[in-house]
Amino acid sequence: MLKNRVLLSSALLVLGLILLAVGGFIQFHDVSGFGWEQWNRPLGYVAAVLGIAAVVAAWPLPKARTMLGIELAVLSGLVILLGLANTGFRFIWVREEFEMVAFEFILFLLAIVLVATARAARTGAGGWLRLVGYLLGTTVLVYGTFLVGVEYYDRTMCGSDDSGDCLAVLGALFWAGGAIVVCVIAIAVIEGVLWRRRHPSRVPQHR
Repeated sequence: MLKNRVLLSSALLVLGLILLAVGGFIQFHDVSGFGWEQWNRPLGYVAAVLGIAAVVAAWPLPKARTMLGIELAVLSGLVILLGLANTGFRFIWVREEFEMVAFEFILFLLAIVLVATARAARTGAGGWLRLVGYLLGTTVLVYGTFLVGVEYYDRTMCGSDDSGDCLAVLGALFWAGGAIVVCVIAIAVIEGVLWRRRHPSRVPQHR
C-alpha cells in the first residue's frame, strides 16, 4: 500500500512537471526574460490538478507524505540551482515578476507542510502542527500585504505615464518585510506563553 502511494504520488508529480514544460510554463533557453508570448493554459491547469492529486494520493499515509515532501524539497533546490546556473531558465505563469521565486517558495513550503504534518501524525507532537500553522499564516499574511502594497502604490504614486519608473514592487516588498517582522514577534510571544504554561515551575515567582 505504501509503495503504491509513493509511486503514484511521484508519477503524478513528474507528469505535472512534464506538462508544465510542454505547455511552455518552464523555459530553459529564454533570453528575453519573460518567456513565450503564448503558452498552453489548459496544460497548466491540468498540471496544477496533477500536483494537487499527488498530494491527495500521498496524504493518507505519513510515510508517503514524507517521501513526497522530500521530493518537493529536492525539486525546489534543483529549481534554485537551475536559476543560478542558467540565465535562460524561467518559470512563467502570467508573465509577472518574481513568478519563479514564488514557484520555488511554494514547492519548499508544501514540502515542509507535508513532512511536518507527517511527523506530527507519527509522533503526536503538537509542535510540528504549530510549525505548519506558523508557516501558512506567515505566508498568507506576507503575500496579502505584498499585494495590498502593490495596489496602494499603483493607485497613489504610479500613473499610466510613468509605470516604467514606478517602484511599487519595491515599496510592497518593504511592506512584506514588515509583515515578516510582525509574524516573527507574534510567533515568539505565542511560543513564550506556551512555554510558560508547560513549565510553570520554571517561571520566577514574585513575592
